[in-house]
Amino acid sequence: MIHLTGQNYNARDIIKNIFSPLIGVLSSNQADEICHRNNLSFVELLQPFAKLPNDAHFRDVSGTSVSVRGLRLNFCDVEWRPPQTVLARKMLNESVTNAHNDKTKVATIADIDLELPTSEPWFEQWRETFLTVQFPAEHEFTRHLLSCLLVLSSADPQIVETAQKLTQRVQQMQSITPQKLPKWFQPTDVLNSYVVLHEASQGDLSKAQQGFELLKSTFGDNKCFLVSINSQETNTTSDIPDYWTTYIKRQPKTDPMTTSELSAPKSPQDAVSVISMPAMQMSQLLEGAAAQENDLTMLHPLSPMQESATEAINSKFSISMESIASQTINPNVWANDLDADAPHGRCLAARDVDNLRHFVQDYAVRALIPYIEHLVAILSEGVTNKKGVSKSLLSATKRWFVTSKPGAGTNNQNAVIYTNESAELQTRKLGDLYFMFGHYNLAFQSYHQAKRDFNADSAWQYYAGALEMAALSAFMLGTAHRKTYDYMEDAIMCYLTVCKLQQFATRATLLSMECLKTARLYSEVAKQLIRMTSEESDLRSALLLEQAAYCFLVTHPPMHRKYAFHIVLAGNRYSRAGQRKHAYRCYRQAYQVFQQRQWSLAEDHIQYTVAKQAYMLKQLEEASRSFAHLLRPGSLQSAQQQSNFLKEYILTQNELLKRSPELGLLPHALPQVVQSSVRVLTLVQPPSAQPPQVPASNIDINSNLTADEAIWHKIEEMLVITAANNKPFVFKPSRYLYTKQQPATECPLAVQGEPIELAVTLSNSVRCPIALSDIDLLWRLTLDNEEVLSNVCVYEQSSDSASKAAVSAAIKTSCLAALDLAEQAEQLLHFKLTPKLTGRLSILGVVCRVAAKADPTASLLGLLQFETQRIKPTAAKQSSQTLLDSRLSIKLVPQVPALCVSFSPVPAELLAGEIVPVSITLRNLGISPIEEIYLGCDNPRCLTLLDQQQTELPLTMLSSLRDLSNDKLVKDKEIRRQRVFRLLQRPGQAALDAQQGHTISMWLQAPHVAGPFTLRLLFYYALPASVNTHIKYRLVRHIWQVQVQSCLQSDATCVVSNAVNRELGLDVSLRNVHAAQSTEVYINALSLYSKEYALKPNNLYVMNKMEICPGQAGNHCLKSTKCCSFQCRMQTKNEEQLQEKSTLKSLLQSRLSRVDVMPAQQSDQLAPQLHEPHSFLSNEETVFFNTNISTEEFNASIATYVPHATVALSWSALLRKNEVQRVASGVHFIKLYNLYETGSCPAVGEALLRRRPSGDEPQNKHEFQLPEDAANEAASEPLADDDVADFWEPNEHYVSQRCILEDESFVLSARA
Repeated sequence: MIHLTGQNYNARDIIKNIFSPLIGVLSSNQADEICHRNNLSFVELLQPFAKLPNDAHFRDVSGTSVSVRGLRLNFCDVEWRPPQTVLARKMLNESVTNAHNDKTKVATIADIDLELPTSEPWFEQWRETFLTVQFPAEHEFTRHLLSCLLVLSSADPQIVETAQKLTQRVQQMQSITPQKLPKWFQPTDVLNSYVVLHEASQGDLSKAQQGFELLKSTFGDNKCFLVSINSQETNTTSDIPDYWTTYIKRQPKTDPMTTSELSAPKSPQDAVSVISMPAMQMSQLLEGAAAQENDLTMLHPLSPMQESATEAINSKFSISMESIASQTINPNVWANDLDADAPHGRCLAARDVDNLRHFVQDYAVRALIPYIEHLVAILSEGVTNKKGVSKSLLSATKRWFVTSKPGAGTNNQNAVIYTNESAELQTRKLGDLYFMFGHYNLAFQSYHQAKRDFNADSAWQYYAGALEMAALSAFMLGTAHRKTYDYMEDAIMCYLTVCKLQQFATRATLLSMECLKTARLYSEVAKQLIRMTSEESDLRSALLLEQAAYCFLVTHPPMHRKYAFHIVLAGNRYSRAGQRKHAYRCYRQAYQVFQQRQWSLAEDHIQYTVAKQAYMLKQLEEASRSFAHLLRPGSLQSAQQQSNFLKEYILTQNELLKRSPELGLLPHALPQVVQSSVRVLTLVQPPSAQPPQVPASNIDINSNLTADEAIWHKIEEMLVITAANNKPFVFKPSRYLYTKQQPATECPLAVQGEPIELAVTLSNSVRCPIALSDIDLLWRLTLDNEEVLSNVCVYEQSSDSASKAAVSAAIKTSCLAALDLAEQAEQLLHFKLTPKLTGRLSILGVVCRVAAKADPTASLLGLLQFETQRIKPTAAKQSSQTLLDSRLSIKLVPQVPALCVSFSPVPAELLAGEIVPVSITLRNLGISPIEEIYLGCDNPRCLTLLDQQQTELPLTMLSSLRDLSNDKLVKDKEIRRQRVFRLLQRPGQAALDAQQGHTISMWLQAPHVAGPFTLRLLFYYALPASVNTHIKYRLVRHIWQVQVQSCLQSDATCVVSNAVNRELGLDVSLRNVHAAQSTEVYINALSLYSKEYALKPNNLYVMNKMEICPGQAGNHCLKSTKCCSFQCRMQTKNEEQLQEKSTLKSLLQSRLSRVDVMPAQQSDQLAPQLHEPHSFLSNEETVFFNTNISTEEFNASIATYVPHATVALSWSALLRKNEVQRVASGVHFIKLYNLYETGSCPAVGEALLRRRPSGDEPQNKHEFQLPEDAANEAASEPLADDDVADFWEPNEHYVSQRCILEDESFVLSARA
């Protein structure tokens, strides 16, 4: 038999094996018994040793000795017949089905890593089976038996008679006319040789020698051979290796279930891209079997005898896979199923193997080669004698007048019938003999001559065979060139188009492939292989397309796209042929090229086919992965198609869970988790107080921390340092919210019994809406004793109820029960977990049940996994070490005190300078006391606390009493003192006991500049060291965001009221600038904070009273856009009033003077008194240092005091909005430094930039210092005879300011 697999043969070895000399074997029954003890037939016994161990020599016609190297004899049972039609197809199909190779190699082509099989045993097995089941043809003789071995037993007492009976039997086969199977090379002159098998362990060698001598005397010395085997008993263990495993083709034992999975579908519904063949009726099968008995060559699909046979096959034997599977195995083709797995050569020893090798060499040298020399001589003589003599006048005429192109004349391949003695066939036989025995030069000459003769006779089948062998001879000779390759091309085309012999065209293509591959002509190999694909055989087309695809990878340059295209075509043909596993493999290989190439539809086609093939192969995990890929974002499929994909994905996953329930929760392909969107908040605001109290805003799960997080961290740092009493330590800001922008390098901390919030965005990437239900978080909790709890057990059928109860008591989870995701939409999902135990909590993902909204009955329970994100190293800290985000791995610590902070409501819109009372309620929700509570603020100018026992003077006010340049002041400490307040300070007691509450009063003043205003409060409370070692303190944030509206524009100027006695006065101008028409503004009082001056209570003069009108809250108000002005005289304070005061309140009282202007009703109750320490006057007089101020700027700021006076205008306003009326109160502050310098509130123009004189200007020692020399007399007496306007210039805004006051003490001085 032909053997082409398992030995890594090169092209020449393959061709040698295909065209090796064919030797027939006929054994007696006793000889068969001797061989069967080794679980082998005689033919199988010789297979591993059929290649001659030494070179042989034979002489050609000229007497030249030709060396035959590596000659292999092909032994074949004379009873062997090509398998029946259906069985031949089954053998070809199963040769591919049963051949696998899971080993792969990686080839990098065009930056693509392709995983390719290291070898293709399925193709090699198919090629070997294809060539084995072919019928011997009339136009060639390489498949005809050269000689015959008659095998006898030495134990046969009638050995000569048995030999004669076998001889007669063989001679009957050889003498049948017309010749039937088996076919003989030279039927009239066949070499019959006799082999005597002697069992060394049982037989008598002397008797064997006697019988052997008797045979030699009867049939001749060179035709008889004695071989001694079976030196060991059957029950002993053989020490020789099993040489026969790779050579013996036995019927495979296959599981019916496995066969159905790997090969043909049971029904058309099971097939995917498989073209089901029509079923053949049993009557047709019986008719075909009867016809097979009458003429074996008629109905065989590989028979080249006549076209009618092929037509009959196509019509009557359109074979279904079921009929193929039902066929029985011919024992002459395949060994008995019972012996398939038994060991071989159990009775053989090493010397028996040597005897077999020696026999093959001896037979070839003594009998076969002399016989071949004899045949060569006879054939050469016959060819020489008939050379140049035409068969007939008609033949001679055709040589001259008929075209010699194949197909140009008649297409009947049997138009010329040659006899065995014809010169053309003798030439062909001679060429075949030379070729089989390695004399390729003379073989080429013979084939070339035969080619010309057949061409002249238009015997196209013979012509194609001669062309084919001539090309092979040139290749084996090593002289192949373009012309000889064209010989093979012409042979294939002649077989294909003229002779219509697809099988011989296929064989020629397979041989041409080996020749062209050796010459590295891979493009031509691919071209020939692709040409041989047809609808006649899907299996053959698949195998050839796959080989063509591999050829495209080794061309220069490699053509990976063509490879991918043809491997897809091969996968399609494998699928149609029922070879699911190979179809699956081909599509997987093709996907390596198509993936991530923006060929979305091609990717989808491949993945869908892979999914269906994997499903049929019961590889449900692979099928699920492919279906999941079809649901990826960016797919170009239609909504209906994606809906079908989703449905099949759900069905596949459910089937997988049904088969493998131990897999538990499987990952969902849809929806996708936007991994970067996962946010974790470990500080959740406790339950707020009852309305109208407003809880502290704190940190929300959706907060954007990138905007002002640095401000909060600075406030926290000041709070921590203040609470630590300036002890040195490394500050690390607290973190409660973890996002992509704020990753967690360490495990976040959460408190037992306090909720944890988690937010994640789910994305539906397909064009059909989906519904989520049974939503829950999947978590794992490792307790302090290393015990592990997880709610995975809730979703496992095998878990007991006790473990489920323990899990449900460990962590409480709340979230939406169901959620609908529209097509290609995203939605944010919130979860809240409340841990009841301590340990380490890992959040694994989201559990949910997914279904298409159009078909909610088919649903899938699965898991949306959270992935651990990598932290990108910052530019400042470049590190090779990869950091992982730990935001989903939370450490749970025991319970600690929790401070609940709430506030009285504050209007969303405030007037500029408005003062609002706010009550702060602090409540300890924990089980242990809170030691200390601090409040930090980013803008302390805008608030005052009523419970603060503030006795220390601000630095700015202190500098007005004495020189601070020699005081040792620390910048950071002073900044913290301005911004940090300690609350509920109780000596010897905790600030707030467990479950205790306390309310603090606070005043809040809006800025004087209109626009949005933000005030940040940060509450710090320290925890007892015995409660928790992980958390030292906790924080509560609150942020006010209000809109400030303009209300009152005020201007003040200090002028000389009386030039004679140099009395000073204040000119004040006011305007209602609020946008609402119904707003009424009342000026309650005018106050002056001054070290040297005080207001005269009775010297207040109101100017333009025409725009002052009665209002709802008083008799004098300013309506919208209305204005007024007034002047108040000032007097100098006594010297004794200017002494240093010890407290802030006494200092404020001594420097304040007040005059009522147009007060509203109950105006004093709406704002704190200015002389109180918690009034905003002290804030106004305090210079609040920026946190980033330099030390030099700080020292310069406190070293000098600039004399000034501060004007305070207390006002009230009546507002109406949305039928709701409220009364607002506020204070405007105006600082005045020099005479005739106008100050404004809100500041306008240059006053925004110039609050205090710069250090370069000359410093006054007194407030509103008057000139002392005559040179500056004009300053005190501003009226001049030549320029009157100079005196009125500071008061050019209002007409009323240019009026002469009716006062007795006012004297107008004028010069002549």
